[in-house]
Amino acid sequence: MKNGQRKHPLFLGVLYGTAIYGSIVLAILCITGVIVAAALIIPMFILLVFVLISQMRNISSAKKEEDVDYCLKTYFIYKYITMPVELICAGIIGASIFVIFGMIIHWPEEDLIAAFFALFFAMIIYIIIAIIPYVFVIGLPCFISIEYVLGITQKKYGISSAERTIHFLLQMIPVLDIIDGLYISIKYWNRGRGLAIVTAVFTFSITALVLSFYLVNRF
Repeated sequence: MKNGQRKHPLFLGVLYGTAIYGSIVLAILCITGVIVAAALIIPMFILLVFVLISQMRNISSAKKEEDVDYCLKTYFIYKYITMPVELICAGIIGASIFVIFGMIIHWPEEDLIAAFFALFFAMIIYIIIAIIPYVFVIGLPCFISIEYVLGITQKKYGISSAERTIHFLLQMIPVLDIIDGLYISIKYWNRGRGLAIVTAVFTFSITALVLSFYLVNRF
């Protein structure tokens, strides 16, 4: 499949976002008792599978041709489209960790060690349950495309297997994955500087907004 024959990642990304967020809205409607919404989930699922298959073929073709531009465009387009879901996952994980440590602090001293290990393993399981659906369903195009970029980067720039493994693991952690993706893009391929600025502004804005809400409610 030549470069001109591949569908632009933005087109498939819009379809993918429609399928993801459409499914979320329909699921919420079903929970709230709108039975008709259940029938629309099937078309959304079919659209999701169609886009995934199409994009996987495109990314695989780009890898064979060592088309880093296509892989990076796919990664960033899908990453920013799915960022709201990723931020929600990160928020849930962060809140869960905070609650767990709060429970440990207030636990009776004689059972503190047992409580720590029990809650630690519960936290690990919870994080895995939260991360796996994101990485292997919602974030699959991002994950595959950046993995191909890492493969080409290792071949051309000689990054070590340890560095590649670290990047691989960072891609499984919400928020850190986009920072790592920008680092790879800028350092090795001199691309993504504008996206880095946009990401920094967006992150600081959201942080300031959340902090302002907290301070208003606190005081």
